[in-house]
Amino acid sequence: MRSHKEIAEEILGYPIGEDGCAPCPGAALHTAQSGPRDWRIWFDGEGKPHEYCFHNSCQGARDDFMRTLYRAISDEERGTRGTRKPVPKYQRPLPAAPKAQKVKPEDLNEDLAAALAARVEESITFDWLRAHSPVEIPDNPRAWGELLLKELYPSGSRILVFTAFASQGQYLYVVGDGVYKLGRKPGIKAVKAPRLPAGGDNGVWFLTAPITGKWEPNPGKRDPQGNLMPGRRHSACCTSFPFLVLESDNLTPDVWLKILVQLADPIVAVYTSGGKSVHALVKVSAATPEEFNAIKEGYILRLSPVGADAAAITPVRLSRLPGCMRHGTTGEFGTYIKYDKPRLQELLYLNPAAVHGEPILTMPSRKTRKAVK
Repeated sequence: MRSHKEIAEEILGYPIGEDGCAPCPGAALHTAQSGPRDWRIWFDGEGKPHEYCFHNSCQGARDDFMRTLYRAISDEERGTRGTRKPVPKYQRPLPAAPKAQKVKPEDLNEDLAAALAARVEESITFDWLRAHSPVEIPDNPRAWGELLLKELYPSGSRILVFTAFASQGQYLYVVGDGVYKLGRKPGIKAVKAPRLPAGGDNGVWFLTAPITGKWEPNPGKRDPQGNLMPGRRHSACCTSFPFLVLESDNLTPDVWLKILVQLADPIVAVYTSGGKSVHALVKVSAATPEEFNAIKEGYILRLSPVGADAAAITPVRLSRLPGCMRHGTTGEFGTYIKYDKPRLQELLYLNPAAVHGEPILTMPSRKTRKAVK
């Protein structure tokens, strides 16, 4: 009897790698360039197949492939294997990629969140996360910000860094080149800076989408005369949308962390806000804001009931830069409140090679990895 993997390979027409990666059954539907690790298939302890793709537009073709695979596995186990290979729909002419639809997030279900967190018996502390981080977190916090950006973005990527949230950005980090201090208006030349900012009144942020570095007319912002105003942080300035941010202001960090470590999604980094929040950066590899919005639907529907902030899941999103100090916060009525002592935005976990199906909870500690070696 053929293995389930062999059956899947016959239907696909491609070999499946040891890591489960293979060309996606719905690659023709991808609205962005396909990569060799975009799609992955794996088999659980009972031999049942599961699959995942970073693209969302191919969902229908992948569903058809899985139906074909389940039928073929069933036929094999019953000994009724046919002589003619089935031709699934994804090998025929394909329809246009579906468009994203706005979905409404559900209210927090505290009982559901608590029940999900209770499945993890051990305490998920900051130290636990650092001990299980595939990339070792240095002792020096000033190295964290650059480490995160260098590990997560390709060489040459331009990442906008903010010490004022509502601004157009104060610094530009170019992977492989260094830091630049930016001018406040178009036409002011950037100046090389020695390092990333150490902190800010409300902390320091980075734009999760890399940018061109150019000022572009912002379709969503006009001056009193109706003219489009230039900006360098809106979607037209972004070259891709590789990550989405998961955060929760409704759950305590211990509950939220226990939920995060169970997620099968490819979480590449976990870090604190310097306040009460913990952020998780998830790899989605979207090429356009439209593709990102199609992908985010599933995250909102699945995770908003257990505390994820749906408003934070946007293609153009500022997130906290680890290793920087936060000196205060802005209160409910816009009043600035200075902390008695500055708070550090901490880097807790870093895994640029994260793939779907490998939750943080399954990551071995560095002590375990060293013992195996």
